[in-house]
Amino acid sequence: MAPASPSGLFKRSARQVSCRIDDEFAILDLGRAMYFGVQGVGVQIWDALEQPRTLAELCALITAEFDVSASDCEADVVAFLAGLQEEGLIEVAEDA
Repeated sequence: MAPASPSGLFKRSARQVSCRIDDEFAILDLGRAMYFGVQGVGVQIWDALEQPRTLAELCALITAEFDVSASDCEADVVAFLAGLQEEGLIEVAEDA
């Protein structure tokens, strides 16, 4: 499932806890007692989601830090967010 809207706000779900370990995040889904690991650019995205963010805000953070085109960044961030959303680790607030 793709994130619902580029204008929506993405935020971490309340049913997870996470901690940074060196260069990655360990995320525990409290409802299912499942762990997830986030590495690479995903660390910056997950860290940014400490506060609700739009897709545009997340892409601006990533393109400022990494050598990636805006279109490639958006496609990759959308795919990453879709995975997080599918696992219930983030929520989307429409048209925030």
